[in-house]
Amino acid sequence: MRRSLMCALVLVSALTLLGGRTAYADSPEQQVLDLVNAQRVQRGLPPLIVSAELTRAAESYAAAMAAGRFFSHTAPDGSTFISRVEAAGYRDWDYLEENLAAGQTSPQQVVDAWMASPEHRANILSSHVHEIGVGYVSLPGSVYGNYWVQEFGDRPGISLTSSYQAPSAPAAGAPGSSSPAPVTTPVTAPATATNLAPLTWLAPTGHVVSGDWLSFVRSHGNVDNFGLPRSDAVDDPLSPGQRVQYFQRAVLEYHPENPPGFRIQRRLLGDLLYPGADPPISPDDAPPGPSQYFPYSPDRPTGLGHFVANYTRTGQPIYFKDYFDSHGGVAAFGYPKEEPKLRDGLWTQRFQAAVFQYHPEYDRDGFVPGTTVPLRTYRVQLELLGDEYIKVMGLPFN
Repeated sequence: MRRSLMCALVLVSALTLLGGRTAYADSPEQQVLDLVNAQRVQRGLPPLIVSAELTRAAESYAAAMAAGRFFSHTAPDGSTFISRVEAAGYRDWDYLEENLAAGQTSPQQVVDAWMASPEHRANILSSHVHEIGVGYVSLPGSVYGNYWVQEFGDRPGISLTSSYQAPSAPAAGAPGSSSPAPVTTPVTAPATATNLAPLTWLAPTGHVVSGDWLSFVRSHGNVDNFGLPRSDAVDDPLSPGQRVQYFQRAVLEYHPENPPGFRIQRRLLGDLLYPGADPPISPDDAPPGPSQYFPYSPDRPTGLGHFVANYTRTGQPIYFKDYFDSHGGVAAFGYPKEEPKLRDGLWTQRFQAAVFQYHPEYDRDGFVPGTTVPLRTYRVQLELLGDEYIKVMGLPFN
C-alpha cells in the first residue's frame, strides 16, 4: 500500500482567536477530529472546532485527488488550499494550514503518520489555529486508495463555544474505539521525493518563507521576532554569493557549509546599525529582580559585560528578561550591548541582533480588541531593524 504525506501553512497575523462550529456525525472524519483534539488537549492546547466551510473544502479536495489521480497541495487546475477554502466560503481568515495524506487505512493510522512528521505535527499542535475541516475519500482502484485532508484556520469574530467532548472510554475489549492510544509505533511514509511537501508560509507581503528558513523562523520566536518577510530568499545584493532573506525585524543568511540545524544565521543588525557597545559593568551591579549577566571576555564570546533584566536600576518594570528567555535568548538576539536606556520616551535595550522596547500602554489587564490575546503579550516589542537596514542600505525590498 502506498502512503504519502504533505503539509502547507499560511500566516497572516500573529493574533489568534477561538472559533465555534457544530461537530461531525460519527465517521472517519469525526474519529480524526477526536484523535487530533486529544493530542492538543494532552498538551494544554484548546480543542479545534469544526468549520463547515473548511469541511467542504477538505471533502471536495480529497475527492478531487482520488478521482484525478494526483497528490499535491496544488491541483492540476492551479488551485491552492488558499483559493479552495476561500471558494468554500472561508473568508476573512488570518491563518491557514493544510495537511494531506494518502494510503493510510484508518483514522488512527493517518493521525499517527501526521504526528510522526515534524511539519504535520506542528500544524496539528499549532496555537494559531482554532478551526478545522477534515475530508476523507476511499476510492478502490485509485493510486493510493484512501485520501485524507485536514484544513486548519483561524478567523476573527468566531463564537468562543466549542462542541468538542472527549470520546468516552469503551468497555474492556470493545472494538472500534476512537480513543487515542499513545503513539508508540507511528506509521511513517516511505522517504521519497514526493511524500512530503516543504512547509511554506505565504505572507501578506506577498513573499514566501519555506524550508530551512521557515523552520528557523518558527523555532526562534516566529512573527514576534522577525515580523513579515520583505523579500523571498534571494542572492544578497550586498554580499554576492550569499543567500539571504529580509524581514521587517531581521535578515537571515544561509550558510551551507554549516552542519544541519545551523545553516540559517541571523545577521547582527544591532551591531551593523549601532556599532560598538557600552563599556562593561560589574557583575555586582545587578538591577533589582530577575536578571542574567553576560560577562565580558575578550578571549572567547561569552558576552559584553551587560545584564538582561526585568527591571531597570530605578525599579521600572520592563520585562526584557522574560521576553529574552521565552523568545530564543542569545541564539535569537545575541548579547546585550548596553544597559536599558530611555529613548523617545520608551525604555530600550540594544542587542547584537535586535533592539528591545518596553510599551507600557500594553502592560495592563485586558485583551487586544476583538481577540482573546492578552494586551501584555505586546508589552515588549522589537524595533523594525530589518526595515531600517533596508532603508539605510537603499535595498529594493518592501
